[in-house]
Amino acid sequence: MTWNNRFRLLGGVLGVILFTLALALVFNHRQNQVSSYTGQVNADTYSIGADHAGTVVRQFVDEGDSVTAGEELFQVQSLQLKQDIANGLEVSDTPAYNVDAKRGIITYYAVSAGTIEELNARQGNSVPAGGALAKLYGGDRYLEASFHLAPRDYARVVPGAEARVVLPNDQVITASVTKVSVANSVDGTVATLKLDSPQLLTLTQPTLSEPGTPVVVNVQLVDSGPLAPVTDAVNDLLQQVGLR
Repeated sequence: MTWNNRFRLLGGVLGVILFTLALALVFNHRQNQVSSYTGQVNADTYSIGADHAGTVVRQFVDEGDSVTAGEELFQVQSLQLKQDIANGLEVSDTPAYNVDAKRGIITYYAVSAGTIEELNARQGNSVPAGGALAKLYGGDRYLEASFHLAPRDYARVVPGAEARVVLPNDQVITASVTKVSVANSVDGTVATLKLDSPQLLTLTQPTLSEPGTPVVVNVQLVDSGPLAPVTDAVNDLLQQVGLR
C-alpha cells in the first residue's frame, strides 16, 4: 500500500469518527431538550370583587385600559352597607377600596399597575355581594408552560435552566425557568414551569406579550452524561458564532 493510499484511508477513518461524534452530539443535545404541549404568556391576575351588593354609580375605566396602582376604578353604592354601618358594622379602608360611610359608597382602586380585562360591571349595573367587577392583569409578564416529563427527567428541570421560546410569528426569544411544579392529571404526570424573559418587554409587536398569547417552549435539561462537557463546549461555540 502506497503512502498516498494510507493517507486516504486515515482521512476516511477520521472522517467517519468525526461524523459519528457529530451525530452523537446532536442526539445527546436533542435528548436533553423537552418541548411544551401547552404554553402561553401570563401575568399576575387580581379580581376586583364587590364586597357588598349594590349599584355601580361611577365607572372610571373600560376594558383594555392601562391603570396605575392606586387609580380609581369603580364606585358602588350599597344601601345595605349604609344600613349595616348605621347598625354598628365597622368597615376599615384598605389599599383595594375606600368606604364613604355616610353615603354608603365604596370606591375600588387598582392594587397594581396593569390592564383591565373581563369587565363584568358597568355604570348603572347592579352587582351581588362577592360579584366580580373586573379583572386586572398586573405586574411583569411571564411565561407558563406544561410538559409531559418522564420521572427520570423531572429532576433534570431546575430553576435557572435555559429555555427557547417560539412566538406565534416564529420569533425566538430566550427565557429561564424560575419555578417548577408537578401535578397528576388524566393525561398522567404534568410538570408546569414558570419562566421569565426580559425580552417579552421589548418586543416590537406589543400584542405578542399580552396574557394568553400562545407559545412553544423548549427547555434545556440538566445533562450529567459522559458527553455533557463536550456538548456544552459545542453549544457555547455555536452560540458565540451566532448559529444557536
